[in-house]
Amino acid sequence: MMIRLVSAGLAAAALAFVSVPAVAGPADVAFLASYVGNYQGSSTISGASAKPETVKCRLTLAPGNSGKITYNGRCSVTGATFSLTGVFAYVDNHYEAAMNSTTGISANVIGQKRGNGVTFSSKQHDNTEGGDRTITSTLALVSGSIKVDFSILDNKTGKTTGGSIPFSKV
Repeated sequence: MMIRLVSAGLAAAALAFVSVPAVAGPADVAFLASYVGNYQGSSTISGASAKPETVKCRLTLAPGNSGKITYNGRCSVTGATFSLTGVFAYVDNHYEAAMNSTTGISANVIGQKRGNGVTFSSKQHDNTEGGDRTITSTLALVSGSIKVDFSILDNKTGKTTGGSIPFSKV
């Protein structure tokens, strides 16, 4: 269950296929390209379970077609793993992120430029496996680092699971 919750949170944050027009803002495309590389992140997730759980993730961002940046990642928590893939792009004067997860979660999100970075925020409802959850998440690309924050509210019990996972380039 914890893997499902964490993957849902990361899927909503990390964010399928985005089409990119022929003309994109060169500075914005360069900003996304500056994140190409390998990243690792780990943190403690706390909330609904009796004890905090450690989550460890890795991401690889690579140049894609037409100024897109593709990513592949894998996370593990409580002995289980899941994968996610997606695309970051600058489209029609805004940033977009799209993502698919092996847990069946997918999302498309518009990014907001904030200071020297871009933040992708999402709020989704998940009712898989008989659940009733609200997932709120943010993925931020700021100053060469990546950070994912998420919160998963079980609407039936009122319990919340959440965490913040900072990623560093390796």
